[in-house]
Amino acid sequence: RSPTTTSKPQPWQKGKPTHLSNSKKMPLPSCVQLVFLISMVASVGTILFSTSRLNANSNYQPTQSLAVPPTQESLNLERSKTAVLILFGVPKHFRLVFTSYMKYIVQRNPRMKFEVSMHMCSDLHLTTYENERSNEKNAMLDSPDVIQTILDEVGGDQITSHLTTSSQKLFMDPNLSWIQQSDVSFFKDGSYSFRTVLNQFRQGTSLREAFFSYQEQNINWNDNHHVYVFARSDTFLISPVDIPSEIGGADAIVPSWHGWSGYNDRFAVAGPDAAKVYATKVDGYKEAILACRSNPEAEPLFTNAETLLKMWLLGNKLNVIEHEDDWAWALLRLRADGRIEARDSEEFKIENVTLVEHLPYYLE
Repeated sequence: RSPTTTSKPQPWQKGKPTHLSNSKKMPLPSCVQLVFLISMVASVGTILFSTSRLNANSNYQPTQSLAVPPTQESLNLERSKTAVLILFGVPKHFRLVFTSYMKYIVQRNPRMKFEVSMHMCSDLHLTTYENERSNEKNAMLDSPDVIQTILDEVGGDQITSHLTTSSQKLFMDPNLSWIQQSDVSFFKDGSYSFRTVLNQFRQGTSLREAFFSYQEQNINWNDNHHVYVFARSDTFLISPVDIPSEIGGADAIVPSWHGWSGYNDRFAVAGPDAAKVYATKVDGYKEAILACRSNPEAEPLFTNAETLLKMWLLGNKLNVIEHEDDWAWALLRLRADGRIEARDSEEFKIENVTLVEHLPYYLE
């Protein structure tokens, strides 16, 4: 039975006649256009500015809207840019995951050169995998050799990939010995356990390793020509990602769904300066938790990982923009036992999609 949505079954629709790549609510017009409009009709300029969903402290004004066809000048600029796909976390059903990224990110932006930098633990596949928060039990994971083969086979000659690994026991867990059971009380949404907090830091450490491993291998470049795309290695993309032809160094774009009063932490497109901040978010998480310990009487400023991310990004003066299409960059979390996270299918109004075996439909 083919998966369906509440409307004509398109991979990027959510029961509404809104095509994500043609959204009319994407980032603001160019600085030159905005200045011209303000100089001609002040009231129109005010309206344009007020309708944006940028953070109040942000001054992000991209020089080209994603919805506007690229000019020849922007095409020439794109050809000189490299987009780096940073993959992190625990790979699950990775052939499906990476194929979706190739289709909706790499092939969607053919004028950009793509590279992949990925991190995973070298030893998780040696025993059965369990995750109490997602109810995964007795599951088996792929080895680094299998993941490298998938990167090579699926990526082909379209993309250069680099996989780095580290032992969870020797590298990641000792760095988390500072976390205490009492720290769970700072997360006020009520669904966090001690293991959940640990997993948040493991995932963040994996992200940091993937990013800085790439940086270390490319020390003699001009990073101004790079844009970074952060994505988990266990999420399946079902909607296109149109990377802006121009994105500022301190700019970061995130999905607007599942923000939970903060910022969605599963996907981001960032300029080089913003990417360095995003890649070190676990440092900010640690600072926030230690601050709560030092002042236990104060009410924590965060409730979950999403609000921690928002605190860290804005605290570092980044220009953060939430994608103004509510269902853009739709992702489904894949579970190691073959399930698709039900809350994600519900969020995007997708019917008949409960198992990974249903996903090849979206790759046709």
